[in-house]
Order: sequence, then structure tokens, then C-alpha cells
Amino acid sequence: MTRLARARSLPALLLCCALLMGAAAAVLGAAATASAAGRLGDLTLGRTTGSITDNPLVPRVTTDTACPEGQGGAVRLSVIHPTDSAATPAPVGNATTGGYDAGPIDTEMPENFLTLFDALTGWYGDEPHEGTYELRLNCVNILDPNVPPAFFTTNIEVTGDTWALAAAETTSVELTAAPEDHPVVGSEVTVTVKVTPDTAAGEVALTSERTGEEPVALGAQAVENGTAVFKTTALPQGVQNIHAQFTPADPDAYAGSSNTINGYTVDQAGTPPGGSPSDSEPPTGEPSEPADLDVVDADGNPLEANPNLEAGQKVTITARGYAKDATVKVTLAESDAPFEDATADADGTVQAYAFTVPAELADGDHVLTLAEDKADGHSVAFAFTTGEITEPTPEPSDSSGADGGAAAGTSGGDTGGDSGAVAGGGAVGGSGGGSGDGGSLASTGTGVASIALASLALCFVGAAFVVGARRRGLLTFATPSGTPGD
Repeated sequence: MTRLARARSLPALLLCCALLMGAAAAVLGAAATASAAGRLGDLTLGRTTGSITDNPLVPRVTTDTACPEGQGGAVRLSVIHPTDSAATPAPVGNATTGGYDAGPIDTEMPENFLTLFDALTGWYGDEPHEGTYELRLNCVNILDPNVPPAFFTTNIEVTGDTWALAAAETTSVELTAAPEDHPVVGSEVTVTVKVTPDTAAGEVALTSERTGEEPVALGAQAVENGTAVFKTTALPQGVQNIHAQFTPADPDAYAGSSNTINGYTVDQAGTPPGGSPSDSEPPTGEPSEPADLDVVDADGNPLEANPNLEAGQKVTITARGYAKDATVKVTLAESDAPFEDATADADGTVQAYAFTVPAELADGDHVLTLAEDKADGHSVAFAFTTGEITEPTPEPSDSSGADGGAAAGTSGGDTGGDSGAVAGGGAVGGSGGGSGDGGSLASTGTGVASIALASLALCFVGAAFVVGARRRGLLTFATPSGTPGD
């Protein structure tokens, strides 16, 4: 082989690589715009029962969403064989007005050449054909019929010569928590949810709900053999309801259901089970609302610790940790107003004690005490304030110019750094993660790959022309003065 032949082969090789890369880019680009396939959602029929000889089977069909882009030229209603996946779906409705990818579908079904009776006798002949059948509304790509269809579904029940929408089987939910009650804030609680029947596939969402507050989401779990297990440390302090909601994967086959653990209590950290404060903990500062105390206003809204109340305001108090059926004395410091005694229930809880702020009470800090009527009995303090709250003006000190300035500078620097970190990292990262979905991510990745391959192909084309031109003496490159050339 001569040297000239080798020189000519290099540009040809580069051109071949460019063609191959360009072809690959074109294939990937086409794949990025391929039509979607699979189940899109539920199908709603224009009527819920009828005869298997009706033509059309239903006068109208609707959906909650549109067909995928490019697959809205026509929609076809078909019945699916219940046991033979290889059997061809039998069309029992067809609509071709188009535009079904522009929005949710709401279209009439004109008369067609097949009825449901024709479809069933075509499969079974004269044999019995009663049972449950799936109806599919396929989104048809009229430009490429080989594209796998996207579709909407529902189930019907055939009995004799009539059909009706299949009734979803009812389900039930049971849930238990471990520990059963009174964990401390931040400790792990295991909630086990059992769904009956255990053949019902789907997902359970768990939430903590308190009166007057937004529910706290505790996560979602897929049901496996009728069970979903949650381990959480996110239960808030106080009395709450733990709610489990089961959503079936196939709502036509199974109905959703829910259940709740009512009055589940989470104690403050350092409080032993049962809600009684630990004797080993020394008292600290002003009394604040402990974990064994819940106070709500007249509208049932929970009050924060040390709330500011008005004269004559009514609140309802729930206090825990007393002996069974104990008598509880109620007193208010700095007030001679008499209050009725409370009585604890079998669980040692004073339920819904009504307290009204005395009208003559002076403005300032106050403590309402609910104490068990015996020596060393359990006591719960409800601290609150009345009147206008004013912040004291700090007195100037000699150190404010030095230490105070340094502290302010350090605090400002730290705060600015933290804010920058959040703005630069957390917010941007969260936005990117939250906005993506399966389809858009796949499409984006394919687009980047096709662009990269196309760019590489152009590089090979350029290299091929440069090498070819140099071999023919049409292109030269200057060399620095004093440096030997090629």
C-alpha cells in the first residue's frame, strides 16, 4: 500500500465516523419525541348499564386528561379478553373527529360494526360469557399505527344479556402504634397498617392531625401482602390523631378506605411514659405548658405555651398524669376567685376542664394550678399572661461598644453565610428535584445525548476537511520564527 493511499484513507475514515455519529444523533432525536404508551387514567362511560346488543355500546365517553401529543387523531373503544392476553381486543366503538390530544376527552361514540355481543360470541361462540371485562379507550396514532397505544380503562360486569359497571370491592384499614401511647418527642414510633383484603394493591398515606393545625405528612408506603409499616420520628408534641388513608392501585377493582388512632399523645423530651414529670429534673424558670397539658380556645384551636389571654376569655384544659378517679383542686395565683374541682378519669386524665379568665385579674403573668388533692399529688401548671405585653428596653452597658459590636458582626456574618448557602444550594436544588417527572427527565437526557453526538459528528467532519486540505497542499499553518517547519 502506498503512502498516498494511507493519506487519502484518513479523511475518508473521519467522514465515515461523522456519518455514523450523525445517524445516531438522528435516531436519538427521534426517540426523544416518541409517543407515550400505557395506561393514562380512568374512563367514564356515558351510562352505567345496558344491553350487550346496544350499538353503540355507550353513547359517550369522557376522561380526566388528554391523549399524548401526536396520538389524538382518533380514539377506539375496545373490550379486552379476560384470560387470553394474546387475543385481539374487539373494537366496540370508534371516534375520529380528532383533537383528542388537546385536552380531556368528551366525545360521542357513533354506531360501529361490532357490538359487545359480537365480540363475546366471537371469542366464546355459544359458551357462557358472563364475567368481568376491561374496556379500553385507546388513543390512536393515525400516522403510525405501529406505535403502542396509550389508553384509559374501566371494568364492566356481563350478566346474561346485560352489562353494568363493575362494583369495586370494599376494603378496610386497621392500624396500631408501638408504643401504644406517650412516646417522647423525637423517639421512633412504629405504625403498622393492615389492609383487608390483602389482595388489594395500592398505597397508604399516613398523617398526624391536630385540631386547628395543618396535617403533618408522615410518608407513604406501598401495601405488600396487605401490610404497610411506617417508622417515624416526626410526630409532633401533644395530643393528635394518626390517620391512615388507603388508595387502591385499581380503583375499579377495590375501593379506598381509611382509619384513625384517636388521642395519641407525644410527651415532651425528658418526660417518662404516662406523662408525669421526672422527679430528678430540677425546676427551671417560669412554668411553661408541659406535655401533659393541652389548652384550646373557645373555637377548639390549640394555644401555645404561655398564651396571652383576655379577661372573660374561655378556654378548655386537658391535663394528664393523675391517679385514677382523683379529685383535682384548681387554683389561680393572685386571685381569690373560686373554681370548681376537677375529677380525673380512669386513665388519670382531667378531660375538657372549662376555665374563664376572671374579669378583675390584674395584668401580668399568672399560673393556674391543677393539683391532685392529696399530699405529694400530681400537679399541672398552666401559665398565661393578661394585658398588653411590652418588651423591656435594654440598659446601655460599657461592653456594648466592644463585645456587643463583635457579637453583632459575628451574628450578621453567620446569618449572611447561612442565607447564601440556602439560596445558592438548597433552594435551587429543591426546585430542580421537585419539578421533574419521569417523562421530562427521559426526554431531556435523550436530547442532550443527541446534541452531543451531533456536535461530535461536526468535529469529525471538520477534521476530515482539514486533513484532506493539508494533504493536497491547499492549507498550511505558519510556524514561529526560528522554529523548523514540517
